[in-house]
Amino acid sequence: MMKSLAVVAGCILLAGCSSDPGQSSECVGETGAALKTCAGTTTLKGVDVSYYQGTVNWTSVKSSGHAFAFARASDGVNYPDTKFAANWPAMKNAGVIRGVYQFFRPGQDVQDQVDLLFSKLNAAGGLDAGDLPPVLDLETTDNVASSTVVARAKSWLQKVEAKSGVKPIVYTAAFMSSVIGTSFSGYTVWVANYGVTCPTMPSGWTDWHFWQNADNGAVPGISGGVDTDIFNGDIAALKKITIQPANAPPKGTGTTAPSADDDIFHGAQGATLGSSKDQPPSEDTTGATVTEQPCSR
Repeated sequence: MMKSLAVVAGCILLAGCSSDPGQSSECVGETGAALKTCAGTTTLKGVDVSYYQGTVNWTSVKSSGHAFAFARASDGVNYPDTKFAANWPAMKNAGVIRGVYQFFRPGQDVQDQVDLLFSKLNAAGGLDAGDLPPVLDLETTDNVASSTVVARAKSWLQKVEAKSGVKPIVYTAAFMSSVIGTSFSGYTVWVANYGVTCPTMPSGWTDWHFWQNADNGAVPGISGGVDTDIFNGDIAALKKITIQPANAPPKGTGTTAPSADDDIFHGAQGATLGSSKDQPPSEDTTGATVTEQPCSR
């Protein structure tokens, strides 16, 4: 998924960022005047995946000490993730606390994105008690105005909360601060920042629950590099922010029936939060700006 900070005094180049002066200065790991927040004494390990990781052995992931994971449902409306249907039930069967995220496209219809998210969820078994709330992956402007990005992201959050009965999580990074301001400070944040000991916070937050700390981790059960994550707390704290039994949505309630065309987009890109290899050249046709792309090595 990720990438920058608009109030930057200067770009500190870290792992994953390019020193090429011709490239945008806005990249993951960029720091400046923004607040940094370090983890507490107890943390948990996790991962996030998309179709790019192929078939994941979730039992091995769990056995290696990874307590939670997020799986991508789609990149906007054009790219449903072809591995979500397999990942979603397998995560639960392995005992991994699971969550779902959707790469949000501000330039696309909000309702269509929400409908696709729940179509994918329903087809894979739906949300259950013990699952993490759905995640808004907010890291692109799609070349629309900041006010439009905020308004449409808020609409997504409201619609998803109405359908799921739980308040979503927001995934973002400091580079989006100039776009989002403090508009989402009331939501649990999942912050992205690589190659640092303490993540730089996006505007509006002073603390984090989840931190995506790398895009090239090596995890048993997953082929190749994978995004790795940290939860700031123990297993009891993690379970407290999951969907509680009293709030678990009945299967099919408020959701859209799966479409027969739901998984026809084979070969779509597999953007997981922050991995440059997950954004193929065809991504450019969406009109995303340079600051929305992962940093070059």
